[in-house]
Amino acid sequence: MLAKLLILIGLILASGQSDGQRELENTLDNASASALSADLSAGLAAPTNASLGYIWSVTGIEPGPVIMALRQEGSDLFGEAKYEPDSGQAWNAAVVGAAEGDRVDLTITALQDVALVSSRLNGTFDSADQSIKGDFFLVSDGKITKRGSFQAIWVNPDTSSFSPAKIVPPGPPAAASSTSSKPGNLSTSQTPSQNLPTGSLAQAEPAAQASRYHDVHQDADRILTGVGDISQIPIGMGGSGLA
Repeated sequence: MLAKLLILIGLILASGQSDGQRELENTLDNASASALSADLSAGLAAPTNASLGYIWSVTGIEPGPVIMALRQEGSDLFGEAKYEPDSGQAWNAAVVGAAEGDRVDLTITALQDVALVSSRLNGTFDSADQSIKGDFFLVSDGKITKRGSFQAIWVNPDTSSFSPAKIVPPGPPAAASSTSSKPGNLSTSQTPSQNLPTGSLAQAEPAAQASRYHDVHQDADRILTGVGDISQIPIGMGGSGLA
């Protein structure tokens, strides 16, 4: 009887040890799986953001290239842009955006004429040729005015060499003339005497004044030579000749 009891206890203990071992193994397996999953999650995290702190030449938005200087802090992008065509209106702009892995989102906002124009760029950074390619759309006056594709290629790593475009302000409107150009009207740069015809009273005044005031010194030669006198009476016709 005692022997049977000992055998039964041994079987129970053996059975309990087997169940506990299996539970322990299951626990260890679960812990290993969790650790492995954590390692895989860390290894498969979002890729490192692309380094985009350069001066870029962006084509597709305008007929000519738009020059953009990007600065980067983590995933945040910010900077300046400019457009300087050979002819037409130049502009300067502010740039903000973000980089997540190889995805690049940018917004370029410029004051053109008297309206704000924003360009939204959604692109992908290609590490093979160091370029950003994607699509864009323009918004002006609350409406999408243009859609298309763009490409940006970095041209200079020194963003400090970027300089804004020179904007020439429009000149003031020409002032209307305060005088009429009709014949007979006097301009502000002319005096009445300048408009009088040749031989007019204004031009005849010097001659009239000269005849009015006779300078006797001009008759000195005639007095000394005896040819006439200041009274304009010919010689030989004085009072003695009439006696």
